[in-house]
Amino acid sequence: MITILGLVSLASRADHIIGGEMYYTWLNATGTGNNYQVTLKLFVRCDAAIGQIDPDVNIAIYDGAGNYYTTLREITRNNLEQYTATDIDPCIVNPPYVCYQIAYYTTQVTLPFNPRGYYATFQRCCRRTRLTNIFSDDNNVGGSYFTKIPGTANGFDRNSGPRFSAEKGTIVCANNKFRYDYAATDPEGDSLVYSFSTAYTGGDRDNPKPNVSAAPPYTPVSYNAPFSASQPLGDKATIDPKTGVISGIAPRAGLYIVTVSVNEYRNGVFIGEHKKEFQFTVENCVRQVVAALPDKFADCDGFVINFINNSTPNKEYVWDFGDGNTFTTNNLASFPHRYADTGTYRVKLTVDPSSSCGDSAFSTVRVYPQLLPSFDFNGLCTTKPTQFLNTSTNDVGTFDYFKWDFGVTAVTSDTSNNQSPTWQYTTPGSYTVKFFMSTTKGCEKEITKTIEIYDKPPFTATGDTLQCIKDELQLHAESTMAGSFSWAPLYNIRNENTADPFVSPKKDTAYNVTFTDLTGCVNTKRVRIDVRDTVLVKTSADSLICTGDPVDLAAEADGNYAFTWVNLDTRQIISRANTVTVTPVGTGAYYVQVDLGSCNSRDSIFFRTVDPPKAFAGLDTTICFGEKVLLQASGGAYYSWSPTETLTSPRKATTTAWPKDTTTYMVTVTDTLGCPKPVTAQRTIAVVPPVPAFAGNDTIIIKGQPFQLHASGGVQYRWSPADGLSSTTIPDPVTGYNRDITYRVKVYTREGCMGEDDIHVRFMTGPEIYIPNAFTPNGDGVNDVFRPMPVGFTRMEYFRIYNRWGEEIYSSVEYLKGWDGKKKGSPAAADTYVWIVGGTNVAGQMVEKRGTVTLIR
Repeated sequence: MITILGLVSLASRADHIIGGEMYYTWLNATGTGNNYQVTLKLFVRCDAAIGQIDPDVNIAIYDGAGNYYTTLREITRNNLEQYTATDIDPCIVNPPYVCYQIAYYTTQVTLPFNPRGYYATFQRCCRRTRLTNIFSDDNNVGGSYFTKIPGTANGFDRNSGPRFSAEKGTIVCANNKFRYDYAATDPEGDSLVYSFSTAYTGGDRDNPKPNVSAAPPYTPVSYNAPFSASQPLGDKATIDPKTGVISGIAPRAGLYIVTVSVNEYRNGVFIGEHKKEFQFTVENCVRQVVAALPDKFADCDGFVINFINNSTPNKEYVWDFGDGNTFTTNNLASFPHRYADTGTYRVKLTVDPSSSCGDSAFSTVRVYPQLLPSFDFNGLCTTKPTQFLNTSTNDVGTFDYFKWDFGVTAVTSDTSNNQSPTWQYTTPGSYTVKFFMSTTKGCEKEITKTIEIYDKPPFTATGDTLQCIKDELQLHAESTMAGSFSWAPLYNIRNENTADPFVSPKKDTAYNVTFTDLTGCVNTKRVRIDVRDTVLVKTSADSLICTGDPVDLAAEADGNYAFTWVNLDTRQIISRANTVTVTPVGTGAYYVQVDLGSCNSRDSIFFRTVDPPKAFAGLDTTICFGEKVLLQASGGAYYSWSPTETLTSPRKATTTAWPKDTTTYMVTVTDTLGCPKPVTAQRTIAVVPPVPAFAGNDTIIIKGQPFQLHASGGVQYRWSPADGLSSTTIPDPVTGYNRDITYRVKVYTREGCMGEDDIHVRFMTGPEIYIPNAFTPNGDGVNDVFRPMPVGFTRMEYFRIYNRWGEEIYSSVEYLKGWDGKKKGSPAAADTYVWIVGGTNVAGQMVEKRGTVTLIR
């Protein structure tokens, strides 16, 4: 949206000033001059504090020639008005707050009669940074606000100038249609003509409010492309010269400086020019419904027009094509409509017609088939003008306007309105030429072509080359441009005025070829001929190679000749490059030949093959963890094993290995028989991990009752001693022994690896829970843990310990796990503690016991 004189942020150096206007009113005349009232209006953001608004200003007076006359000092601010946008469009979803103030400074001055009149001027710095349409990022761009009072020469010295009167804030959505009244009034009712004009700079950071404003003329601000003084809001916003109404399509979001000039006329005679500057703030707002389509369809390409709808989506769209036909749809997609006859049609698109926020848009359609744009050009050399030829055709009406843009970005004058103009390019390069045309029927089209401008006509020619003294050589030149060729010198040359002459020099010679295009532009190239009566080639020396290895054949010649490699055993050509890779089988012989026309030379090379070593590292083996294995390699003279960390002699053919887990050992074997190629072999030693033999946890059982052992970790088991055991060769024998005993079990894997473990079985009377009455957690390994010893119990339900204040300090349900005498990680005090333990015995009965224990430190 555009919020007129909108607000963003408060800055220093009076960046709260967002525009200005100065005008004069004639009061009366005296014997020596005229009395005028001069009024300065400064437009100020609403968020400016009262202390930021200048309490007084100085207005400098210069005569019409720019000579200083006087300064009207300390003109007090006599009024401060505030304006807001009150007519809020209910169809805008997010209307912004629009507000600005006007500070008035009014004074009177008597000016002596002067034929050239006077300037009254005020300057103030600085404008806000990051303005969209003018450069202001250095925060050093101020403004000049002035009025020109007519002199006696034109008889209008008793005139009161126009002043802008439309001060109402308004809201406009960005990239949407808008309308803003920029009208002025004139006290005498003179005619007023409006136009956009430039804003001016004034003041700077070092002197933001000059004591005496500078003399005219003033420097225009620098506009950022594509904006300009005549298009401050872009090319889609215009001002009505009769009414001062600005309308069109709003630009993108940003801050814009807009200056409007109004020229005052009385009975057709120009009196003077008056200016007003506004700052527009452009933001985004959203309308509920927007109707949008191209403002015209004027390419005159046929009777079928493809209509484009850029409106708000998901609405009802009613089209009136201006030929008596209508079309209603809910689809935004473009669609064709066929007109029955030629003519100019006014198309109306209505969006969401049943809504109070519905919108409509119009477009002009011109149906006058057929306008076919095209152009040609001649002369692309910087030394000659380029001629552009309009070759467009049009079936209805005649051409009434042409506009050429020759694509020279460094200048703005590279345009023409002639039908077939010329343009002199001064710099070679690519240029994009645009050609716009229109007809008396309103048809419009533009086409674009890219042309290549050269300082010399482009062409190619044979490069520098070698030639056998016995031969004749055909040279060649060509160009994409039309033109002629000539060759020199006239030494042993035929057809010298063609693109393809024949030459047969007997010594080194340089021929020059000259190309001349049809406009007379000339370019020349030189072709150097190096004449050879002999040619030389050399390849590598004969050598031994390993059987099966590829080998690179390389040759060097004294020129850029044609190479041919031949296998002498098969007489077959194997390559036409200067290098080739071959893999000889057994012995091999090759020759290379170079050719330059009728001149040639050759050289040969012989290879003898030697077999590489036949490395062997032995067969893969499996060992038990902790065992050693002998590695033995063969097939060569030298050996190197890896990895070396678990080997005794990694540089010998035979070495001992003690891998801790499965390892693949690699041996590299080399020989002394003529093939230095190292060959590798490998042997994998699979290591069976340590046998996880487990006889079970030490346990306490009820005396007189059988107890089943259970071992794990392998596939075979051997128990000892055999006392009380039902079997010594199964994993889970039963013991009926009634005395404390330790059993040992040997566990074997499928590979025959063995591991051992034992279990201590204690026999006690039960079912019963045995528990001590004291313990000493001093870390000596004796009586360090206080725990219950359940005999004949199938489950521990709870084991808890409390201090004398009833605070629970330990709890567990794990078998034979006890208290280590700590409370929350720190040693508990030496004291008497209460315990309680409960569990289920083999009879399924719940048993609970309580008591005390003494912790001794």
